[in-house]
Formats: sequence, C-alpha cells, structure tokens
Amino acid sequence: MFVVPGHAEALEELRMHTSSGRADRLWSRPFAEGIESIFGNAVLPLALWSQLDWYGPLETWRKPEAEVSDILFNGPAHDPIFVMQRGAMTNTGVTLHPSWVTFIQRQLLLRAHKLDPLKLDPFADLVLPDRDYGVADDLRYAITTFPFSRGGPTLAIRMLPERWRTLDDMVQSNTISRDAATLILTGLREGASVMVAGSTGSGKTTLAAGFTQELGKTARMIYVEDGGELPRTANSVHLEASSEGNAFAEAVRFTLRQKPSYVVVGEVRGGEAMAMLQAATTGHPGICTIHANDVQSALRNLERNAMLGLAAQAGGGGNASAALVRGLITTSGLLVVHIGPSPRGRRTVLAVDEVLRQTGQGASGDAFPTEKLFTYDPHLDGLQRVGTVNAPWGHGRY
Repeated sequence: MFVVPGHAEALEELRMHTSSGRADRLWSRPFAEGIESIFGNAVLPLALWSQLDWYGPLETWRKPEAEVSDILFNGPAHDPIFVMQRGAMTNTGVTLHPSWVTFIQRQLLLRAHKLDPLKLDPFADLVLPDRDYGVADDLRYAITTFPFSRGGPTLAIRMLPERWRTLDDMVQSNTISRDAATLILTGLREGASVMVAGSTGSGKTTLAAGFTQELGKTARMIYVEDGGELPRTANSVHLEASSEGNAFAEAVRFTLRQKPSYVVVGEVRGGEAMAMLQAATTGHPGICTIHANDVQSALRNLERNAMLGLAAQAGGGGNASAALVRGLITTSGLLVVHIGPSPRGRRTVLAVDEVLRQTGQGASGDAFPTEKLFTYDPHLDGLQRVGTVNAPWGHGRY
C-alpha cells in the first residue's frame, strides 16, 4: 500500500535526486513515469505539490553558483531550454518531455496560489489558463499554453535575487553616483516622487528597490504590484492587484487609506498612473517604474496612461483632459531616472531629470519641461552633474 510522504520528506527526496544528478535522465521521460520511479507511485496529491518549492528540471539553474538570471522555453516539444547565464543567452541543449513543461506551469500556479489544490481532481487532466504571469518562490514567470502559443506551452522565468542590491552596492559598482543617489533620496524625503524608466532587463526594478529599501528603514511603504516582486521593508504592506480592467488603479487609490509615507507601484502600465499623480499632488509621494528608452518617452508614456485613468474615472477625454494630466505631471514634484546599458554594456543610470512646472497650457505630445540634473558621460563612464534643482526642497542646495 502506497503511503503519501509528508512535504518535508518528499522535498528532501526530490532535492536529493536533483542534486545528485540522478533525476537528469527523467526529464526526457513522461512526468508520471519519473515521479513513480522516485516515490513508487505516479500520483501525489496536489495539496502536497502545493507545499513543495521544487520545479524539476529547473532546479539545476536555480542554484546561485549557476549564475543564471532567466530560464526560457519556446514551446515546440524538441526545442532546448535557453538560459541567460552571466549576461549571455545560452542554449543548454536540455530538452524536456512536454509533460514536465506542464508540471512546471502547474507548479508555478499552485505556488502562486492561482490554483486551489483542494478543488482540483489529481486524476483528471488539468486545464491551465492560456496565459498567466506572477511570482512564485522568487521566480517571476510568464507562461502560455496552446493554442495561445501555437508551438506549445512556453516558459519565461526571471530569477529574483536572494539578496537585493542596496543603493550603496549600486554606488560601489558605479550604477549610480553617490551625488545622484543622495539628491534623489533627499527629494523623496522632501516630498518629490521618482519614476525609474528603462527597457526590459535594464535594472529598473533593482534601482527602485534600492530606494525603497533605504526609505523603508524609517518610513511606511505601501506597495502595489501584479506580482509580489519588490523586497519587503520593516513597516510595509504589499498589495497584489490584477492589471486587468481598473483593479490596479483602484488598488493604488486604496493605499491612501493605509497611511502610506510612500506609495510604490511596481510598474505603471495603465490608468494607475492617474491615481499615482493624484496621490502625489495630495501629499503622498511615490516611486514607480515605467518602460521607456529616455526621459521624454517615459513622460509621454506616463501621460498616455494617466489619460486612460482619467477616461476611466470620468468617461472623458479631449483637450481639457490632456491639460489636466499635463498639469498634474508638471506639478507633482517628479524626478525621472533613466537606467539602461552604457556603451560599455554595463547597466547604469544614464540621466536624472527634474520635471518643471508647465509655463502655458501645453498640448498632448509636446515635450515636457525638464531640468537635466545628471547625464551619463561616456568619457568618465559615469554620471556628470549638469544642472541644479528648481523645486523649493533643493533650490540653492542641490
């Protein structure tokens, strides 16, 4: 008679098989066959799997010594796993039986609490969503299934750091200068808001986390994310909201009832931009990230997203709405920090700009008035001070 192991016993057995290399031969065989070879039974309760921080073939690359940041699988059954290792895309040559890919997807959903194991039949074929994203066990994932991805189920997994880099770490590595870090922190403590802009993989989240960790030593931080990615601080609340519909913007507005010192939005993608701007102009500064390749693109993206939020609030649009949004952006005490790869291929802060008050009405699409405070100097391979702060908190001091 098969006796279901406890979760500690099961996890130890699975990790022993993967660390010893004995499990490597299982990845090309059906999942059920592999599990039966380990436990003597092909079916373990989903309630047990939901307690196990174990992802089968991915365990090899989860070890810190592997120096892997991303794990990618493109769908077709005989395609290999690709990884970002030491900053380079690498073909591992490892192929998986499709059932292992399905297991990994199921495990991510179970561990992210997207599936309730008590409501699922372990003997029935599990129907997974056509796409999903989130965070489980310090893995930020985006997955798809057929027919959304015609080639088959896909995986895109980013390993979150066990230890987040601090601002001091980033100053030491010349990601940001001490002068720029001090100015931005002073601005935040005096009521300015900060938007960190960059492309995918540029280091936006890491830099934002550096600021939140520093502020969180003494301040109350309320985080809103669509996956629990940013590190906790001593006095903090983390809210997880869907980016579908208006739920994310509503979550940002709700934070104002939780006595925040700062409102932190993991990434601005929609109408929550309007909620953040409204919060900033009522004395609740914030930190957010946004996808953009330069400061002006970041501000235009913020404007466009805030317009969506305003339309959702009032069903409006047009020139009056554009003027209102631009007025909020240019009076919210905003600092924009652009991070990206330097000409030498190193992640670094490339610009720090202060958004100035709009003189005149301004129209949607016009350049935003800014004061360049720091720009990247390729000869110095670092930031150079080029301007001074106009806002009262820094005028004459910074």
